[in-house]
Amino acid sequence: MDDTWNNVELTSISRRKSYTLNHSYDSSSKYSAFNNNENEKPSQDEEPSSTAQTVNGTDQKCLQPGSDIKPNVANEQVESLLRRLFGITIGEMKELLAYDDRNYFIKEDPNIKNPLIVSHCPHGYVLKILNALDSKKEDFVDAQNQLMLYLSKYIECPRPVANVNAKLYSVENINGTQHIVRLLEFVPGKMFHEVPTTNYLLYQSGEYLAKMVKALKNFQHEAYDSHTSTWQLQSVPQIKKFLYVLEDHSRKALVEEVMEAFEKTVLSKLDTFEMQIIHGDFNEQNIIVEPCANGQDYKIKAVIDFGDTNKSPILFEIGIALTYMLLQAKSLESGGVFLAGFETILPLNAETKSYLKYCVAARLAQSLVMGAYTHSLHPSNEYVLVTQEQGWKLIEELWREKWETIDDIWKTSCDNYLQSSVK
Repeated sequence: MDDTWNNVELTSISRRKSYTLNHSYDSSSKYSAFNNNENEKPSQDEEPSSTAQTVNGTDQKCLQPGSDIKPNVANEQVESLLRRLFGITIGEMKELLAYDDRNYFIKEDPNIKNPLIVSHCPHGYVLKILNALDSKKEDFVDAQNQLMLYLSKYIECPRPVANVNAKLYSVENINGTQHIVRLLEFVPGKMFHEVPTTNYLLYQSGEYLAKMVKALKNFQHEAYDSHTSTWQLQSVPQIKKFLYVLEDHSRKALVEEVMEAFEKTVLSKLDTFEMQIIHGDFNEQNIIVEPCANGQDYKIKAVIDFGDTNKSPILFEIGIALTYMLLQAKSLESGGVFLAGFETILPLNAETKSYLKYCVAARLAQSLVMGAYTHSLHPSNEYVLVTQEQGWKLIEELWREKWETIDDIWKTSCDNYLQSSVK
């Protein structure tokens, strides 16, 4: 099982943040190794600030500059939550790197029976403690849970586990702040970023995304009608408030140019695009892969992390996924192979394709700015910098060098791949 512990929601596990619970040890010793190199102490009084904004006539809580919304939780509290809410006695536990939440991989103690969970997951679980901002949106958490249960009928994805009260989540007071707590089944396998980014895998990714889009076409939940978040592409204009974190003036100017073009060319036409519920974060950290029968290639097994699901244009789903495929392949040309896979399931018209480069540039800008901002709050969180180095290279190449030719580049690489004998 050790070989698959780093294939969990959001990112690979930081080995220096791991520990094993052995109940013959006292509490202080079993947590000391886990907290090595971590100096964060839970604050009893600190509550993250957020400002209400009105979006489309609906009051929403949106991330504001200076807000620190990540949960402050001690390991003893995690153990207590698991026992009280799910009847789980921990056998082993590892914290996973995450953006604003706290996520933990959990294995039950096999020597202690737990009657609270009817169908035990042999691979373990992921305990999710949501950030203070998302914890204010109970209806949205319910929507995520219902979406996972619905989608699991069509593709593999985590399923939520009911707690002692037969609920799929609960709101818990942790160090003076309210946080939503829930448990998901763990999906084993390797993560996309852990295997070679071959053309076959890119093609597979496009196909898989299209299948997920089709599966979600008829899914509805009223929470998505009003839900907004900083990570939606509709929210790209909001990153203006966070540009102060970019010390390089040329990079700041580039982001401003991208934002202006995206607003003028894409957001101005938002009402004309086909909308539905989308995953919103189909990236190399959220895709589980498994070996093909030939033992050489990998194929998509499952998708995880539904925290960014939202109601948006299908165009945005494709653009976001395309962005992360380009980052992983480290090649703008590879985008055509991903699109070839998508279009075998859901063909795209020329107008839709013409907007994709704007979506890619906007997502890169959004990720680069928000990654830098979050890192300024939590310098030890390396996960938020995953896209930084390659991201700046990619956005500069796309925006400064290949903007006028990228559509033709993608079309050529798409055609070449489809005409090749090996997919």
